[in-house]
Amino acid sequence: MSLSRRLVLRALVVMVLVVGGIIALTHALVLVSGRNDVDNLLRQESALLSEALGDQMPVVAGLDGMVSGPEAERAARQVLAIRPSGARHVSLVHVNGVRLQSTGGPAKVAALMRGDDAPEAAPGVARTVDTGIGKVRVLDTPVTDATDAKVAVITVAAPLDAVHDTATTVLLVTALAGGLGVGVGGGALWVVVRRTLAPVREVSAAAKEISPADLTTRVPVPGTRDEIAELTTEINRMLTRIEAADTERRRYLAAISHEVRTPLAVAEGHLELLGGPEAEIVHAELERLRRVLEDLMAVARGGDGVDADRGPVFLPDLFDAVRDRVRPLAFAPAVVFHEASPQVVLGDQARLEQCLMNLISNAIDHNPPRVRVEVTTEVRRDTVALVVTDDGTGIDPELLPRVFEPFVTTRSDQAGGLVGLGLSIVRSLVTAQGGSVDVESGAGGTVVRVVLPVAKA
Repeated sequence: MSLSRRLVLRALVVMVLVVGGIIALTHALVLVSGRNDVDNLLRQESALLSEALGDQMPVVAGLDGMVSGPEAERAARQVLAIRPSGARHVSLVHVNGVRLQSTGGPAKVAALMRGDDAPEAAPGVARTVDTGIGKVRVLDTPVTDATDAKVAVITVAAPLDAVHDTATTVLLVTALAGGLGVGVGGGALWVVVRRTLAPVREVSAAAKEISPADLTTRVPVPGTRDEIAELTTEINRMLTRIEAADTERRRYLAAISHEVRTPLAVAEGHLELLGGPEAEIVHAELERLRRVLEDLMAVARGGDGVDADRGPVFLPDLFDAVRDRVRPLAFAPAVVFHEASPQVVLGDQARLEQCLMNLISNAIDHNPPRVRVEVTTEVRRDTVALVVTDDGTGIDPELLPRVFEPFVTTRSDQAGGLVGLGLSIVRSLVTAQGGSVDVESGAGGTVVRVVLPVAKA
């Protein structure tokens, strides 16, 4: 997933969480506010009824000034007649063991309070009661006489369905508005992020153009003066250091190759004086060594400047020559040469011998002991492939696209030899002969194919 998508998705997650929190908080605040409004209504009605009932008590009191049960009941009926229930509440008075209810009020609550399912009076603060008609808010207030004796309990009840309906409506509206806001904000955020990260894409495109063969390319530094500009500046500094190290390495390799050529020339001169068949064999090997040094110098110069003659090469003769070179080596038992196809290809036999020797040596050196290497041919329409296969551990998939670059190696122990030049030299040699090389590798081993054109009659 691209950086733009990750940033937008993470920002959207944050936006959704924030908007969701605001919606939930708004819903809770509406519920609390509505319930507080109901509580205020209950307290006001309860206070008015208590005041009216208190005013009626002296009127109905006996000659002794005391209010009996029947007298208190008569006073409650008079008060309820004066203050009936409103559109949002129902008023009741519990007195003399009788529950008196005023007329009017919400029909469902009025029916509930008249029935047997009416909540029991519990003087104290307002409370929410779950009933068959939903949640009802109830407030019970005791009424006392002059001696502080409780003579009645006033009950005021109001439904909460309107509060919940309002909260649900607010929840839906805010959720719809929040979703619309997240959608519009997400689209705007995508545009802003894409424009903000445009310099990153430009840097990425420029970085893809940089290759090991040309380290002089630099990444353009945007004029944003931000972290992206700082990053591109550091990338260019890193490329400068890599270029300097690569130049130094190539100079070192060229110096070694140049120094070795002098003793080789001296050795060849003495061999010509000695003569004999053994001297001819040594001379041939020294000639191959000279070519290897020349190839190394071509790699050191950073190009594929390898000379190769193109002529007819009979594949069975090529396999016989490579087999003779492998036979005296210690790893010879691990190498199996299959019968070569009797084809003639265009190439340089000495160079092809060098290629096959490099591939066989690589397969032995870069795998655990007891690896098996097979050399065979694959005939196609106008080409023939020289195939070197091993049953080793394979090449790291991350390293596979770079195996033909100079100094890239799969060996963990780089002691001994010029590591990482084998496949680079093979590619240079094969390219010089008009062929191509490809590699396939997995857990079951590695297959390298050298594809050459068939010689036309």
